[in-house]
Amino acid sequence: MDVLEYQDISVKLAPMLDALSHPARLQIILHLAKYNNCPAGSISERLPLCKSTVSQHIARLKDVGLISAIPDGSTIRYRLNNEMLAQLNADYHTLLNSINELSKTRVDCTIICKK
Repeated sequence: MDVLEYQDISVKLAPMLDALSHPARLQIILHLAKYNNCPAGSISERLPLCKSTVSQHIARLKDVGLISAIPDGSTIRYRLNNEMLAQLNADYHTLLNSINELSKTRVDCTIICKK
């Protein structure tokens, strides 16, 4: 099994994991898991960050498709993209299972790698 076989999953997961790598973005995801259709102001009130910083984090999560924006008059409401989260969950488990399987047949690199 070659590591390049896992390139597709790596390319899919990297932007998602990068977007989730900030504690504030994880807090936003957790907030939206509990409360649906939240305006940015409601999210900002619950985080110890200024509104512009929260907006940047929301934009990052939206860019990778983890949350979606729903216009509601002059307000924009945010919610989790459950389909994307389900796919992320499946892909992440595939990655972890692949790591586990690869590690079962691990060999010393000096055997196959040239100096």
